This record gives sequence, structure tokens and C-alpha cells, in this order.
Amino acid sequence: MAISLPSVADLDPLQREVYDLFPASLSRGLVMTKASGKPYLALGLSFRTGALSPEVRELVILRIGAVTKAQYEIHHHVPEARVAGVPDSIIDAVLDGAEVFGERRIDVLIAFVDDLLTRIKGGGSDTAEMQEFFSDNEIAEITLLAGHYVMTAMFINTLGIIPERDGIAGPGILAGATAKLQEEQAKAR
Repeated sequence: MAISLPSVADLDPLQREVYDLFPASLSRGLVMTKASGKPYLALGLSFRTGALSPEVRELVILRIGAVTKAQYEIHHHVPEARVAGVPDSIIDAVLDGAEVFGERRIDVLIAFVDDLLTRIKGGGSDTAEMQEFFSDNEIAEITLLAGHYVMTAMFINTLGIIPERDGIAGPGILAGATAKLQEEQAKAR
């Protein structure tokens, strides 16, 4: 049974600030945590300006979404992957659980993500093959990104958060939220 998310009209000013940053169902769930919503969104949005290319970032997120059956993640990140230039054939293969994609770099990346998920109960993943294609900083960021989206998948799946139907949270919502957060951070400096 899904948790009842607060309506936008019922949000207090601090909750509304979180929702206005990222006006989507996920934020309606995050504001229920009292103090974690905005920092959580800030971490998630930080990956958009981090060490990873948009293609790598979106492939990692899509694989996490597929393995965890997090339809909300898939709904938001398939369009992002397309914008990043990932062909639909690769997107479909990642979502379908394929292990071979016709490009060794992607094969290694997805195998690493799968290994991270397999070892979630303990033990670290081997980074040797990843080091052929990715820097140590990128490997660290891929690992943190995967963990963040596993946590997000747990949250949305447990609370029963489903994709928006009204088009409010359409393509560009992530870029818009990133720009808002960066502007806010610049003003705070």
C-alpha cells in the first residue's frame, strides 16, 4: 500500500521550497522527511555537474532503475538519456538487462553497476576493468551515483511514488532544478 503524499497545497513554506526546486512527486515524498529533502535533491543534482559525462550518468541511473524496478527513475531518465545522445537501442538493452551492448566501454560500465548491486550486502567491486576506460574520480562518482539511485529506488518503491501524469515534471525538469540550485548557491556565497 502506498504512503499518502502531501498535496502541494498543504506544504508549509520550507516544504514548498523543496517542491519548487524540483516540482515532482519525488519531492512530495522527500518533504515528509523534514530536513533531508533539499540536501538529498542537492546530492542528486550534483551528479549533473560532476566528473561523469551525461551518457555515463544516465546509463548508470537507467540500469539501477531497471534492476530495482523503479519506474519513476526510468520515466524521468529515459528522456535524459536521449538528450545525452544515448541511442534507443542501448537504452532498451540497458532496461532489458542485456550484458553486451556492442561497445566494450558500456559493457564494462554496466557490468560494474551490476556487480555493485550484487555485492550490496558486503564486499567491494573490482575496478580493474573500469580503469581501462574511467579515471579513479569517475569510478568513485559512478559508485556514489549508483548508491544514491539505489537509495532513491528504495524510497520511491516503498512510498509508492509513481510518475507524474500531468506533464508538470516533463523533460528539462532536472536541468531546471540544477540551474535553480546553482543560482541559489551562488547567491549564498
